Amino acid sequence: MKKTTLKDVANEAGVSIATASYVLNKVSGQTIPEETRQRVVEAAAKLNYVRNLAARSLSSGRTNLLGVLLVGDDADPVSKYVGYGKFIDGLERICRTNRYHLMVACIDPKQPDFSIIAERKLDGVFLIDACESSFYRVSEKFPYGSPVLLIDGTIEDSLFRKLTSDYGQLFGAVRERLNGADEFAVLHERYHNQAVGQAIREASGSPPDRITAIDGSGGKIELRAFAERHRKRPVVVFGEFLALRLLAVDPSLHLLAVCTSGCPEYLPERVDRLVPKLSKAEAAADMMFGLLGTSGGDVADRTIAFEFEFA
Repeated sequence: MKKTTLKDVANEAGVSIATASYVLNKVSGQTIPEETRQRVVEAAAKLNYVRNLAARSLSSGRTNLLGVLLVGDDADPVSKYVGYGKFIDGLERICRTNRYHLMVACIDPKQPDFSIIAERKLDGVFLIDACESSFYRVSEKFPYGSPVLLIDGTIEDSLFRKLTSDYGQLFGAVRERLNGADEFAVLHERYHNQAVGQAIREASGSPPDRITAIDGSGGKIELRAFAERHRKRPVVVFGEFLALRLLAVDPSLHLLAVCTSGCPEYLPERVDRLVPKLSKAEAAADMMFGLLGTSGGDVADRTIAFEFEFA
């Protein structure tokens, strides 16, 4: 079957090729009547027209393709990947409304395969939980000036932008909730970006024996041992799905769950829930489009503050 072209759509709609192109590529600044726009859209749908993104990238210098690279390996708990599902979904929806496509891939920090980057021309990338070595190895694959935004990680390099949680503010809210008490334990998933774990340790002020970073190898045994050690004190746990795993081994625990996954509704009502004051997906997209020059203004590092959600 012959592939439908832009000329076919224009003929079907009774407009010029230029007008059809303006409508389908959502070009701003064109005074095209709404009735004409609708005819073009209906013609494209009728003929099953698919835009040629490769041709568009050649003319614009951009592919309108952004990447989400999640750094992870077999030792990571499944809850880590599940926990980023809503963030990626929200990011994809925002990108789609801004006429960008989103590609998602997992990068092994020990044996990273960068072919997915080399084979595609990404306009920018969101890099999740990358250690310093992985970050530089990814960033060097992009042309100078292509934005790389580090999510849930930090790096001492002013050339790159970072979006992280405000751990100092977060633990301040925890202490206020506990009436100034700091006899709490902390549980979080293991981060490849070691600076994040360090930031949590420093902000919590808790001694090492009350802070545990869990990976995928321990499972219920490690969680049960943690619960037994800290049954008599509050537990600050990062991530709704890790909190649910912990409750499965000991439902009696007093949990303060930091809802980094954007899914507080999955937690029992008796769990104290710290929710972000702004959407991580919206903040990340706003930073990326700023770096791409589509929203104007300088782009600074950002942190996400948390507050307790009351039923």
